[in-house]
Amino acid sequence: MDFPDFYAAARMVRDGRGRDLYDPLIQDQYLIRYSGRVGTYFIHPAFEALVYLPFALLPLSWAYAVWSVFKALQLIAVATVIEKCLLRRISWRFLVIAFLLFVPVLLDFLQGQDSLLLLLLLTSAVVLLERKRCVAAGCFLGCGLFKFHLVFPAVIPSLVVKPKRLLWGLVSVTIALVLVSIWISGWVVITAYPRFLLQLTALPLAGIHDAQKANLRGLFGLLLPGYQHTAFYLTLLSSAFVMYLAVRSSLLARQDNHGTRLSLANAVFGAVLVGYHLSPHDLTILLLPMVLLVDYLLTTEGIPTRTRFVLFATLAVLFLPPLHLLLLRMHAYTYECIPILVLFGMSCAEISRRNSA
Repeated sequence: MDFPDFYAAARMVRDGRGRDLYDPLIQDQYLIRYSGRVGTYFIHPAFEALVYLPFALLPLSWAYAVWSVFKALQLIAVATVIEKCLLRRISWRFLVIAFLLFVPVLLDFLQGQDSLLLLLLLTSAVVLLERKRCVAAGCFLGCGLFKFHLVFPAVIPSLVVKPKRLLWGLVSVTIALVLVSIWISGWVVITAYPRFLLQLTALPLAGIHDAQKANLRGLFGLLLPGYQHTAFYLTLLSSAFVMYLAVRSSLLARQDNHGTRLSLANAVFGAVLVGYHLSPHDLTILLLPMVLLVDYLLTTEGIPTRTRFVLFATLAVLFLPPLHLLLLRMHAYTYECIPILVLFGMSCAEISRRNSA
């Protein structure tokens, strides 16, 4: 459902129609031409169209097939980096097979989306942060700004601890990508893109529903139908509290290697919870904090038995397919945020316990 809109956006850029990239009517025309109007809308920054541009040289079905092969290579790369740098006890081959059990990964393949690419960039950034290469880590995070609503909240806790060098890398790449977007779509993109995002919920084929968002916005929207203002303010307040806890955890954990990994996991959990727009395939990036949390549980002594049991049980519930498939069938995927909230809250509590021990 999603790959055609990326393909159509790349075709628009190829045809020199970058200035019309955020015109819904023009996007509709291209989607009708190439997919019979299958797909939603291209809602990412203009620079990402260049990623799909080589695939737009092929017919749509072939482009999707080649993109899927490219995604498989991304998954192998993620598993290899995790084996070498984060979870050395487990072979990358086993990790690839295990990751394919995670329903959001399968959805990412099915939709032809880009969440695996973001997972690879986040994983690489975490490894670089551990090696004290903060500028390079910031550059990798900047490359992930095609999903800026997830990258910015994920990086804020680290910016508080390592502000200068990480910020330098992030800002440098951000400026470069803004200039690329202006090159593609002209200066008009600075106002056209935000205006397009603001009108997105009013577009009938945008595919935005609270029930599909496994985050705080989706949860309050689903629990409070008809009370949009109340749901909005509850989302705002709870998101601010989650970010406060993520930043506090990062500050508490900065002198502790085990705690640092736990705080990095917490930052990604928190980003998923507060990310304003979230689709089921976006939960692919949760593989990174789940790996970090599993590594913490396997290598750290002194964790209370109850905490260890609850964390392992919640990880199993979040990772294995049954809950995902049940909630997708019920059209209530937003409740997937409950185990994410549990992992986030217990990780914050564990960091506080280690700091006070």
